[in-house]
Amino acid sequence: MEGRIYGDTGWTGPENQSFKWDSPTVMTREVNEYVQRNWDEIRSDLAMDGVHEARFNAGHRVGEGFMNGGMYGFGPRQAEYLPASLVKMRIRLVEGSDPAQPYIVSAFPAGH
Repeated sequence: MEGRIYGDTGWTGPENQSFKWDSPTVMTREVNEYVQRNWDEIRSDLAMDGVHEARFNAGHRVGEGFMNGGMYGFGPRQAEYLPASLVKMRIRLVEGSDPAQPYIVSAFPAGH
């Protein structure tokens, strides 16, 4: 994860942040709880736009990772370790499904 900040071999290029879940159990719990708490909003967004995107604070640690402390790309790259409580999530409708089926495209811990 730290090497991703610097664009190490194996990554498509340098990123300004790179985070991972603490465990598959934490990921499953956070995704399920978010969907349960926000189903009405998710359903409305999917009906209107075909996509639901969210960024929320879980209120506790869900993962860890690194952010580029080098002025977010304007200065020398510097990986800074951070625990993560923020989560980014994207849900879409499965194209061509009848009836419509929601699909979680991505869900991952995030930095600031």
